[in-house]
Amino acid sequence: MTLRKKIAILLSRFPYPLDKGDKLRAYHQICFLAQQHDVYLFALSDEVILESHQQHLSVICKSVHIFPLSKSGISWQVLASFFNQQPVQVGYFYSPSIKEKISIRLQEIQPDVVYCQLSRTALYAKDLPYYKVIDFQDAFSTNYARLYQTMQGMQKYFYQREGKLMKAFEMRMLKWFDASTIISDFDKQQIATQPNHIHVIANGVDADYFKASPQVPSYDIMFLGNLAYLPNKQAVVFLVEKIFPLLKKVKPDCRIYIGGASGEHFFGYASKQIHIDGWVDDIRDAYGKAKIFVAPLVAGAGLQNKLLEAMSMGVPCISTSITNASLFAKEEIDLLIADDEQQFVNQIMRLLADENLYHSLQTNGRKFVETNYSWEQANAKLLRVLLP
Repeated sequence: MTLRKKIAILLSRFPYPLDKGDKLRAYHQICFLAQQHDVYLFALSDEVILESHQQHLSVICKSVHIFPLSKSGISWQVLASFFNQQPVQVGYFYSPSIKEKISIRLQEIQPDVVYCQLSRTALYAKDLPYYKVIDFQDAFSTNYARLYQTMQGMQKYFYQREGKLMKAFEMRMLKWFDASTIISDFDKQQIATQPNHIHVIANGVDADYFKASPQVPSYDIMFLGNLAYLPNKQAVVFLVEKIFPLLKKVKPDCRIYIGGASGEHFFGYASKQIHIDGWVDDIRDAYGKAKIFVAPLVAGAGLQNKLLEAMSMGVPCISTSITNASLFAKEEIDLLIADDEQQFVNQIMRLLADENLYHSLQTNGRKFVETNYSWEQANAKLLRVLLP
């Protein structure tokens, strides 16, 4: 019989509902770890958490502790980050008083390991006297460098500053923690000065849950995601304002489906040919609505869960090279690649016209996910890092 260990997990967001990538990753990791060990969840939150959502995690975890971030505290720490040369991303989520509360509670628990997600939580744990692991998840400094290239004016200056400061902060994180994890080999290469000290722990997909939909697609192409996330916002704008006008010239009756959390911000784009949805209770229904999934992301870092889910459901995908750098799918076999609006139009029309190519991508995409992206495999590897 395996001795149950105490695993304290510190998150910058409460990991339910599953409307953001970091929450999805944390939730599946918690569910796996709690099967064999006692998980103590510590979650920061800048929003009110519903009692039903708290209860959902309370059933899984040994204990759940939520620490609300006040608006005044956030404002003060963001301002302070400009003076102490720290990324705003870090300052936003930091509270000295919450750090003290967490430290006191951890003294009572005496965990075998403290597992922290993202740079946002690093300052809370860096001085703790326990075995500590940090999940970079993505190479945030790379994400900011990409956003810098797409911005103008003060926003360009802001992301240039964030990119430089985050790069330095990531280097310090490597020294503060006993081990670290990240979502892909590509992201690891952006950070690691000593590659062997960072463990690649991919995300996964429940292939039994995300399987081919029986519904007949009523749209030609789709994009889904958390539409409050800036790279996803940019992708929607690029799809509607750049790709769609060119696509209409060769396929006048084309129809587009766009959906996800905060989709209401884009209702102004809605028309007879463009449907905009907000939060969808069962995301599988959304994936079944279109023939092709497009991911026209030109910024962002890490592994895109939406691509994994679409491929698992047998929806052929077209991705940018930047997005596929972390996914590492085989071009023309598992998915298609496009890096500008004309390339996206060309690839969309190829797929709509070539039935053999379409079915090949359906089959190979599903097989690629089943082979490479299992939550069970990823989380078993994580457990070996947390409890060596």
